[in-house]
Amino acid sequence: MDTSVISLVEAEGFIQSLEAISLKELGSQRWFRQHEYIEKLNMQAILNASAAHDEFVKDMLASYGKIPVLVHEMIIIEVWKQHVFPILCRLRDFKPKNTFPLYMVIHHEATVINLLETIMFHKDCCEAADGCVVDLVDYCHRKLTLLASKATREGATHRDQSSPNIKATESSMEELKMQNAELEFEISLKALSVLRYITDHVESISVINRLLCTHNMPCVLVQLIDCCPLDSVIEKMSWRST
Repeated sequence: MDTSVISLVEAEGFIQSLEAISLKELGSQRWFRQHEYIEKLNMQAILNASAAHDEFVKDMLASYGKIPVLVHEMIIIEVWKQHVFPILCRLRDFKPKNTFPLYMVIHHEATVINLLETIMFHKDCCEAADGCVVDLVDYCHRKLTLLASKATREGATHRDQSSPNIKATESSMEELKMQNAELEFEISLKALSVLRYITDHVESISVINRLLCTHNMPCVLVQLIDCCPLDSVIEKMSWRST
């Protein structure tokens, strides 16, 4: 089976070029180029991990100290989604013919957290994250509390896909908001995995203090178990023999 999306040399070039991009530059040509690099690195990291091959993407992200850049990328998108995207949705005269660039910005957060989930399984990557682990814990806490609050308030996190002709009555921006909500659910589950790897591998007192004293993370996890946010998904699925 071919397990190569990019070569080792290409991956090294992509990783070396990764840099923190400001909020003002989201959607720029420079940002889209970096987004493409991260997409390819994510696909290659997943292929290497699933095939039990040399995980060179993980190794180089750790050795070149680029994991903090990934965390920065993820948090910048989170800020954009919370403070900029809602304003765009409220603008009556903002009706873009093509919402794909906006979707790519929204989807970037899911790509980065997926890559982090793949590499943070390994202790050396958790250690290489160094000071940004606290920021990552804060991020995971925000995602999990959001997931728990939505599940408690709405009883579900996904829209009802069975509603007939739902897309026919939606504008492109309304559809984009729906896609954003669905991605938030997936991102929250990835954040749960990343948090698990942090608790497995990181022994820093500051991180432990953040988990237990600042965020009281055990209580957040108990709340997640109690509200069962996955119920709405499981009810729409059935077991099938293969």
